[in-house]
Amino acid sequence: MNNPRTLGLADWFAPYSLAEFGRSVLSQRPFEGPPRPKLVEQVRNTLGIHSIEDVFAKPGVTVDAWFHDLEGRLSSGPVEAASAGRFYAAGMTLLYRAIPEFTAFVSEAAEAFRLAPGAVKCQLFCSRAGGSTRAHFDAIDVITIQLTGRKTWRIAPNTFAPAPLDGWTTLESVSPPLRNYASALPPAEIPEGVTEHVLEPGSVLHIPRGYWHETSSAQDSISLHLALLTPLRVEFLLSALKSELLRDEHWRGAMYDFADAADAATGLAADLAGMGDALDRLDPRDLMRSPLTDRPVEPATAFVRAGQCGFGVDAVDASGARVTVTAYGLRETHSARTRVSRDLLPALRWVAALPTGTPLDTTDVLRACPTLSKVAAQQLLATLEQARLVRRTADS
Repeated sequence: MNNPRTLGLADWFAPYSLAEFGRSVLSQRPFEGPPRPKLVEQVRNTLGIHSIEDVFAKPGVTVDAWFHDLEGRLSSGPVEAASAGRFYAAGMTLLYRAIPEFTAFVSEAAEAFRLAPGAVKCQLFCSRAGGSTRAHFDAIDVITIQLTGRKTWRIAPNTFAPAPLDGWTTLESVSPPLRNYASALPPAEIPEGVTEHVLEPGSVLHIPRGYWHETSSAQDSISLHLALLTPLRVEFLLSALKSELLRDEHWRGAMYDFADAADAATGLAADLAGMGDALDRLDPRDLMRSPLTDRPVEPATAFVRAGQCGFGVDAVDASGARVTVTAYGLRETHSARTRVSRDLLPALRWVAALPTGTPLDTTDVLRACPTLSKVAAQQLLATLEQARLVRRTADS
């Protein structure tokens, strides 16, 4: 049995391991798991929630009430926690977003799915018997665990707007960004290809990002939702390109719309060419960093100035300097802080100023900073490799 303070995510997706689920199911296709009584009891005990009265008793929570307006559109709004029971008694679905016990669940899910903690949201839906939601899709991956009662989900693939960047509900207007890639007319109801999933306590369901879904509750029910803010390929690569460009002062400059059209077109053409050069400097080995090696640095060991990495001097005194090397990655940013002797600063600054991808070795460091010894130059490169400011070439 897992730690009783966690969701036990590693056991919810059998026969898949957590890694297999992440590689072959998450964000790609639906998954429904059968009721798992022991696991759901663990979750209920961790939350201290076995009934709606337990939810109402939670201190310091944030609550939204969900309802359909007179035109049938799905709406929601914040309500006072002390008044939540009245809205629930009136037949409204309640969404809880800030229960203290969620913190451990968020950390567990972020680690399990290799996400930054801020990319995971934990929510509790409390639905009344007869409650329902209109057909809609979300721009996130959702994993729901049924805690109490029975809830029916109807889900279908999304051919109207595959891999959407925004959610949308039937009867709403379609936003200009969504129109940019949505095809045909927006449907008025859930489209063809529907599968139905009836969740009992302990059931788990994964709804991939963008899939249509609508729900109905045959009885009062409580379900836990993990909302995973899906990492997007376009955002990751654009962020990497921006990181590379911003090393050059030109790209940090202002761009007001006062230039002559012809001059502006010429400048933009040069900028587009410059962006192409920056793209050529991007290297997958800097974007998806491999584990660091423990091999020693020899005089002939070859390196390149790594991309997605910055260097800064924090403070200098008579005996040395405090420096920080920051490596930017897919999941998170890592900063390595260390103290070095003053005689290493010129070499450090020389390496940091090199364009991404520039080759270097011990001889190059000594040529740039001839006051260093060969041993000091090798030790410096070894330190910078651990901090990821330089990357060893494949054959070194």
